[in-house]
Amino acid sequence: MEKLLKGELTLTIDILLGLLLGEVIIRLKLPDLLLRRFTPFLQRHGVNSTTGLAVATSIGSSKAGAAILSSALTSGQISERCAVWSVLMLSLPSYLKRWPSTLLMSVSMAGRAGMFYALSMLFVAVSRFVIAFTFLKRGNDGEAMSSGPQAPSVKTHSMSLVKKLVKTLPLAWIFFALAYSLVPVVNSYLQEVFRSPGVLGFLPLSGWAVAAGAVVKVSAALAMAGGAMASGELSTAGAVFALVLGSGLGTATRIIRMNAGYYFGFFPAKTAQKMLIMNFITIMPAVILNWIFALLALLF
Repeated sequence: MEKLLKGELTLTIDILLGLLLGEVIIRLKLPDLLLRRFTPFLQRHGVNSTTGLAVATSIGSSKAGAAILSSALTSGQISERCAVWSVLMLSLPSYLKRWPSTLLMSVSMAGRAGMFYALSMLFVAVSRFVIAFTFLKRGNDGEAMSSGPQAPSVKTHSMSLVKKLVKTLPLAWIFFALAYSLVPVVNSYLQEVFRSPGVLGFLPLSGWAVAAGAVVKVSAALAMAGGAMASGELSTAGAVFALVLGSGLGTATRIIRMNAGYYFGFFPAKTAQKMLIMNFITIMPAVILNWIFALLALLF
């Protein structure tokens, strides 16, 4: 209970500070001012200056980028569609900043298997960004011209910051608590499935143990994979398949655990729901491709 309360407090502070920051940035029209030199380039690629600043800000914090988009949506400067696809683009910049350390950790723990795993995760992150960017650009209806007030086709969600917090914070608390309570249960169930003796036999038990670990904590799974390969129990291809299988199956719970509270804290409930669904839909094609490639490498 203490950890849950601490998590809720951290979530509340992040949402409050994020919305205040976003409000200041949008009111001062900083996207247009800071990205003035890049506006022609952004316009050619169907991106408005608000999305551009949010993506740039997400190098430091994707939550700050989401807060900027939230304030822009509230003031009617971007559409709901733009907000949804823009939010899905925010995770890549911060992931690229962390990826070199992820690669080093993976290689140090699991050698070549760790390197292939890190590359597969980079593929997932880049693929989601490309899909989101493609749909954002395809749906551009004039929003790219400015971050100022939009055409009548853009739905306005104008409301005061206090009124917005009253609507969003309770939902953020509820979904954070649900994720905190239910995600470990789902992860434990998946781990038990992998540990059961009736699982498919094309991987040794050590491989299924790696997959079970990767559902929850990849660093522990990498360490297990390295140990299993060193002892000869698991091949490099087997380790890669186990890592991407477990990590991929944990995708849904990770999306909920890491994003649900913030989506519902920053955005209207309907918009936040769309973001969660599209987050999962856009990431799964790359996850499935990783499974296919890893399985083919294992079998052939």
